[in-house]
Amino acid sequence: MDEYLDVKIDIFEHTGQRARLRRSLTVSGLIDEILKEFDDVPAESIEKYAIYLKDVARPLSVNSSIIELDLQPQDELVFDYKHQTIRQMLFPEQFAYLLEETSGTKFDIQWQPSVIGRPTAEAEHNLMLAVNAQLIPNGMTISRRHAQITFSDDCYYIESLSENNPIFLNGKEIPFNTKWEINSNDKLSFGRHKVTLSFFTQRQDKSAASEMKSRPIPPVIAAEVQSQPVSHPVSQPVKSPQPSSNQTPAFGGDESGAILDKMDTLASSLIIEKATTPEQIGQRIDINSFPLILGRILPLLSEEKGVSRRHAEVSYDPHSKVYAITDLNSTNGVTLEGKRITAGKPYIINVGSRFGLGQDVVLKLEK
Repeated sequence: MDEYLDVKIDIFEHTGQRARLRRSLTVSGLIDEILKEFDDVPAESIEKYAIYLKDVARPLSVNSSIIELDLQPQDELVFDYKHQTIRQMLFPEQFAYLLEETSGTKFDIQWQPSVIGRPTAEAEHNLMLAVNAQLIPNGMTISRRHAQITFSDDCYYIESLSENNPIFLNGKEIPFNTKWEINSNDKLSFGRHKVTLSFFTQRQDKSAASEMKSRPIPPVIAAEVQSQPVSHPVSQPVKSPQPSSNQTPAFGGDESGAILDKMDTLASSLIIEKATTPEQIGQRIDINSFPLILGRILPLLSEEKGVSRRHAEVSYDPHSKVYAITDLNSTNGVTLEGKRITAGKPYIINVGSRFGLGQDVVLKLEK
């Protein structure tokens, strides 16, 4: 047996990297080598990173060697932050937003934790991203996982996720590994270039609320979901000055192009209407929990070569009673009622909606 194994590995936006690995090398050793080799990957604690088989959610054991894992030349690896699938949608009255005033770019905070950073090659990270810094001036100076906003006890908090790239709250640098309360009108600045975003909540005073009663309220729209919190101890939250409360509330913009509908009828299954194996047509995929990952990881789709292992996700927001389908950066894409959807953006679906996984599989959402 050859002492080395040639593999392909994605390292954030450095996709398709070729690596020749000694078979005795452990996963932790590989992570360490990557941190040494790539200057633009923050040399943070090694525990924050993981190696994954492409399209597989479970990370490779850090203490196992290449030979122990029985990796093969055709396997593709992904280097990324450790995944966490915790996501909690906020109630509409708890929504907030960040505004980059120079460009007028607004980012809705509709779930927590809401990560502030830049996209990577990993679909789950991009789905969790609330603030895509690449969309604002000097945003490339912000770390991929720079900070996160959380909500608890009726308060919002900002927390740094990057030890070497600072955050400033109203001009004062906040320490790494601490949470600081933020309020409406606070200014958050990120990195040495101090890219500044203004924070606003949905709260308003009684006069503003009275004025808004006569206006039609736009429906809440499914936005790009989820952030990935980093697991590390934090100090007690530090209170900041009380905000003014006269801000006009902001509602989600239709960045995903989703159909604006709310579902009153709960769905319980997906029906396979088209598949390469005739016996699969008419079979049910039961929906027992959310999010539901669709792909070859499901027994009924395991033989579909045109479907990725983690192809798409069906999610449900119990507060707005909205279902959504999201393409998890699949190889062959997702269609909704015959039209291709954009990867990484959720599209609202209803009972009776049909969506395709690649060219050969069509599913229908049913009660």
